[in-house]
Amino acid sequence: MEKNKTGKYLKYAFGEIVLVVIGILIALSINSWNNNRIDTKRETNYIKNIERDLINQIKAIDTQTDFEIEVTEYCRIALKPYNETNRLKIDSTLAIALGSITTRRTFVNPNPAYTELISSGNIELLKNETFKDQLINYYQELERIEKIIDKNNALITDQQFTPIISQFGAIDSRKKWDNIFRGFMRKYKSDDPLTSINIERLSQISSNLLEQEENELIFVNHLARRLDTAMLHVFLLIEFRAQTKKLLEAIEAY
Repeated sequence: MEKNKTGKYLKYAFGEIVLVVIGILIALSINSWNNNRIDTKRETNYIKNIERDLINQIKAIDTQTDFEIEVTEYCRIALKPYNETNRLKIDSTLAIALGSITTRRTFVNPNPAYTELISSGNIELLKNETFKDQLINYYQELERIEKIIDKNNALITDQQFTPIISQFGAIDSRKKWDNIFRGFMRKYKSDDPLTSINIERLSQISSNLLEQEENELIFVNHLARRLDTAMLHVFLLIEFRAQTKKLLEAIEAY
């Protein structure tokens, strides 16, 4: 100050401040860029994992659909003589059909990537809001279909259909285990629980019971309802498969 150099000092100090600010801004910019790069990488990994899950989901849908279609076919086999003659045909063919349609299959829901995305709060990593909404809606629909099939299995097949069929019909379960273990290698082989002689006798007992009109009414109504339930499941699964394909196409575009 004595040498009257205050102005030069202030300019120098201001320059230092500017340099510090610029340095801070550069550091923040680099940090932000690095964070964005990390987030983009995480987003990409989530998308890839969801794509993998959706491919597995299609396989699960196809397996479930095949099973439900087979149930409808056996229901039609059981009901065909009745629809043609107004009389049930109580024989080994009906017993095998009943053994298959008293089986039900749980719909598998393979979605670990989406579950982790939601539970961790990382859903915000998805930058495309339209895609994000499509993804959320898809998994909400998946949960709805899963609940419908599970409730129908529990309420209609397990609690209502199977007890009635067991009360009035002869059940041959040889095909039943093939359905349950579909896609898996049987680890053991056991004898069939009933022989053809047993089935013949039980079919005669069933025929005697179903000669009574009230039993016939209950039996046929339950068969028809089991058919309706399986057909509903097929419809839902086919529609949902189409939605899964659309989401996979959206992922490709994403």
